[in-house]
Amino acid sequence: MGRVGRRWFTIYVNYKFERRSHSGVSTATPTSNGTPISESHIAAVASEYAVSQSALTEALERVHGELFDGADAIHQYYQSEDNPPSFVVADGVAEVIFVPSQLWDQLQTDLGDDIRTAVKAVHAEFARDVGAATEIPASLDPFVMPSSVVGELARAGLSPRQAEVQVLRSAGLTQTEIGEQLDMATNTVKVHCHRIDTKIANAKQLLDLVEA
Repeated sequence: MGRVGRRWFTIYVNYKFERRSHSGVSTATPTSNGTPISESHIAAVASEYAVSQSALTEALERVHGELFDGADAIHQYYQSEDNPPSFVVADGVAEVIFVPSQLWDQLQTDLGDDIRTAVKAVHAEFARDVGAATEIPASLDPFVMPSSVVGELARAGLSPRQAEVQVLRSAGLTQTEIGEQLDMATNTVKVHCHRIDTKIANAKQLLDLVEA
């Protein structure tokens, strides 16, 4: 229990006071579909690939949502000298990473080939629009997922939404701006902030007790 508290508090402090550097940064507003990918991207790809827009949106939400827990490990696994650096979007809430093409063949096999192909196309279209897909090897495909910091915070004890809120707080956004970015009411943002601060206080208290 002490190790959990120490890890949680250390991750928070490290992120807040030792802001990480990335080679690519872009701002893109997450929408109600739960990803930084806009509805216009989804609509265009759904039309091109003749799939249901609602089904495509649901698939994108599902893929993105299942990546919060362990996103930091995924980022670490695919960060190497052979891969292009990740590209930060949405004020640090999400990142575009580059993964082997065969990963898409293994991803969500129960989605069906048509939807999975369309999901891949949406990710590629979004990456092109934010300038993240230039000069990448043909063997790699862009993959939009929660950022490594969001993943760390989620694994350390925050909910996915709380992790996103905390990243945007650390980026200097106001509660109103966070609400606009994450498509939630300002009062909801305030509730998330209160719960985050409570978890931080509890973690700090635990850490103090362990080290006493």
